[in-house]
Amino acid sequence: MIVLSCIGFVSALPASIDYNINNSNYDTARNITSPGMYYLTENISSTNGIIISSDNVTLDGQGYFLNITGNCGINSTEHNNITVKNVKITATSYSGIYFKNVNSATVENNTINTTYLCSLWGSGYNFTVVNNSMASGFGGNYGLEQLTTYKVVGNTLNGKPIYFYKNEENIGEIPSDASQIIISNCTNGQIKNLTLDENAVVIYIGDSSEITVENCIIKPNIYHEWDIYLINSENCNISGNTFSTSENTEFAVIKSYYSNNIIISENTLNGMQKGFSLYALTNSRIFGNTFENIYGNTIEGSVSTGVYAYLNNFINGSTLTVGNIIFNSPADVIYHYNVTGYFGTAGNYWSDYNESGATTTNGIYSIPYAATESINDSYPLVETFGTAGKPDDGLIHLTEENFKRVSPYTGGGSAYVVITEPGYYVLDCDYVNTSTSNYSIVIESDNVTFDGNDHWLNTSGNYVVYSNARAMLENITIKNLMTSSSIYLTASNSDVSSNNAQNLEVNGNYNTISSNVMENTTYINYYVRVGGAYDTISNNTAYKILYHGYDSKIYSNIAEYDLFVYGDNNNISSNVIDPESTQGYNYIEIYGDNNAISSNSVDYIIYLKGNYNTISSNTVDDHISATGDYNTISSNTVQDNIWTSGQYTLISSNTVINASYYAIDPNGYYDEGIDAYATVFNNTVLASKVGIWLDNFCEGYSNITQNTVYADDYPIIIGDNITGCNIYLNNFIYTGNSSNISGIMPNNTGNNSLVSPFEIEYKYNGNTYSNILGNYWSDYSGTDADGNGIGDTSYLYGCDYEGTYYEEYYDIDYLENDTAPLIDMWNGNEIGNYVAPTIFSSVSSGTHYSSDLSYGIGSGAIKRAVSASNVVYGNEIDQGFALNLRENVQNGNNYQLSGNTIIVGGPEANGFANKYDSEFGISITNEYPGENKGVIQVQNIEVKDGNFVRTYQVIYIAGSDRFGTQAALEYFKTLEDLPEGPLMVEWTENGPVVVE
Repeated sequence: MIVLSCIGFVSALPASIDYNINNSNYDTARNITSPGMYYLTENISSTNGIIISSDNVTLDGQGYFLNITGNCGINSTEHNNITVKNVKITATSYSGIYFKNVNSATVENNTINTTYLCSLWGSGYNFTVVNNSMASGFGGNYGLEQLTTYKVVGNTLNGKPIYFYKNEENIGEIPSDASQIIISNCTNGQIKNLTLDENAVVIYIGDSSEITVENCIIKPNIYHEWDIYLINSENCNISGNTFSTSENTEFAVIKSYYSNNIIISENTLNGMQKGFSLYALTNSRIFGNTFENIYGNTIEGSVSTGVYAYLNNFINGSTLTVGNIIFNSPADVIYHYNVTGYFGTAGNYWSDYNESGATTTNGIYSIPYAATESINDSYPLVETFGTAGKPDDGLIHLTEENFKRVSPYTGGGSAYVVITEPGYYVLDCDYVNTSTSNYSIVIESDNVTFDGNDHWLNTSGNYVVYSNARAMLENITIKNLMTSSSIYLTASNSDVSSNNAQNLEVNGNYNTISSNVMENTTYINYYVRVGGAYDTISNNTAYKILYHGYDSKIYSNIAEYDLFVYGDNNNISSNVIDPESTQGYNYIEIYGDNNAISSNSVDYIIYLKGNYNTISSNTVDDHISATGDYNTISSNTVQDNIWTSGQYTLISSNTVINASYYAIDPNGYYDEGIDAYATVFNNTVLASKVGIWLDNFCEGYSNITQNTVYADDYPIIIGDNITGCNIYLNNFIYTGNSSNISGIMPNNTGNNSLVSPFEIEYKYNGNTYSNILGNYWSDYSGTDADGNGIGDTSYLYGCDYEGTYYEEYYDIDYLENDTAPLIDMWNGNEIGNYVAPTIFSSVSSGTHYSSDLSYGIGSGAIKRAVSASNVVYGNEIDQGFALNLRENVQNGNNYQLSGNTIIVGGPEANGFANKYDSEFGISITNEYPGENKGVIQVQNIEVKDGNFVRTYQVIYIAGSDRFGTQAALEYFKTLEDLPEGPLMVEWTENGPVVVE
């Protein structure tokens, strides 16, 4: 109850009413006793203020000053319908405007400067306070019924807004520019990180619940007011605040009436008359506060039941005039003594404790502290709480004390720890949450780091760390947590790394999910599941890794069973689908367009459904299956077969090691009768029964060229319904007996061509020719009389196939003439001198590299990049550098881009480098990047191939001179992964060094 008396002297009433108030009539006119409109007509200075003793009065100051030195500026008691506006009031001893039990009052557009009490004090109903500028705030003897009829809008206190809330749920966080906050009949508000130093009851909370006052600096300088006034409220939290009120105050910093379940914790009070004034408080906790130099009552009042004060520090002042508070913890708590943590019942620290005969056990004195005859602390602390061994590192430490009770979080549930403030939170204990309904930790704030600190945090149900899916958070880090439960996060620009859990689920954009291990000994389907865009998912281990999103990088993960990606424009690289898994049928499964699937190791299958995707440089221990249009399958090592369905697929430079039946099958859309128009180019099939399988499933109008195929039965089967294929420059080698075609009665013939559709320039026995060319057939027995590498007689290809394969019955009889069969195997641009391709070796770890790699390449990512690329050079010096990558290198001056490529050397010596130098971010010249400097660059380059556009990865390693190229190449061998942008390196006497 704030009770102020503003007493003035009233003159006898004049015979007539003077509605204009000025200096000459002020002594009589200042006492307004009749209704009407009154005006100030000039600036007035006086000891006594204006008294309104009538209903229905309007006082308009018209912008003039009213300077009062002896009492209130304007005063009225128990009247109705009074308006004061446009007055500039200065009151040096009392309130600027004082209305007691005035109903339907309006205070509008006034400037009120006071130095002693509040600028405006009011009580009554239907109070309107609009657009006033004050110096000492708004106070009053108001309660729920009155405040809910108020209108308080547009007022400021020393230029900062006064915020007024009534009858509102979930008011949220109070703006940071607040000067005074008045809350009535509201729920769920947060007053956080504010500096409240105005002359006012800076925080009023009435008839409200779930209001939090945290981490504020509260230091008003006012004589007759409290800092925080709490009445008839519940479930509120006043924690972590610093109070520093002027010494001349006679009032406590916190006053509470009729409130329940209030937490007042970890506040600091220093140098004031009183601490807390508590009346009719129930079921509440006062802990972790520091009262220092309180020269009046530290805690006063009379509480009801269930109030505990513990782990508080009473330093240089411990006067208590309060009843019914229990001065020890209600249950065991964590505290420290001599850098050792203890868990037990604890009291408070009292600086004036002087029991000489007391002993200490675990930081507790053996003799109670007697604050008064009726107040005892049975467990007094030897050292101040918060200094003895508690880390002072700016971090927020979570201990077992934090898991003793639950709090509500947004959305209706409860959790033991609800993080609503930014900060770095560290778990300092192992904890098992036995509740099946409450989460352990819920994050509801941006800019939070939760560090598990390698502790275990487990739960019987639900998630152990959770963020509310209703709100997208920003800048969250979750790391180093050990749990056999699950983590769920909805956030962007966040990092979840180095956790060990059962399941991990993250939704949002621009997130990093790395180095997490998902495992469980009793539950098989443990996973990492991510949804969003522009994410990075790397180095995780799980049974399943699932991603639904786009424009993301998914690399270097290990999945025991399945890597599943649904979305477009993703880069899926260097993942291992564990060959040692006992689950079998391990997958990379992709649904979407424009994805790049490269350098992965898969124990069973890569399965793709989508368009414009690239599957390259993977090692697959069974097969690749791809459905869609304009897909590229290149430079893969496949154990069994490659199967496609769609149009305009490019199948190039792959190696099939040992097909169980067919090796390559480029289907169209059979059900729709749409032909494939595929390109099957430069593949090697080392062993098969049937090499290339054109089995009447719409493989028509495909180009099949420069493949080398070893097969027991047929290097190629051409179905009798296949039309329009160009099949030439292939090496077809029978490893069994070639088929007897003497009895074939073809169903169709002449539908396809076994020779090139144009003349090709080639070399044979050192000479250059230009001719239509067919294929090499290992069982061709013809002669070459003119010595041009082409047989003198045609080769009659025949296919007589009847049987059932995968429930499909085939009866194929086909004959076709190759009119220009090759005498020797085709080898790039010549007949003869065929060099067997480098074969990728497979080891039990699931890592596959080229057998001709040079020594000294460190990381698996760089080994895979070199293994999957042609290495080209321009002169002998660059050739020597190139041989430091692999044994098989080639001159780049006549090289055509047809696969992933590494360029060694710059454009002056390397014709291929000269052609593509402009495609890269940094162009290499003799002058740039400069003496002894080189650059490593990676670029995807598109090449038009007939009606197709092919994309190849080109790595450019070159310098302005030989030492620059050497520096770039040697540093390239030490990289962990390919650089995302140009990387400049300089050769020094200590070897290659990155140029910053």
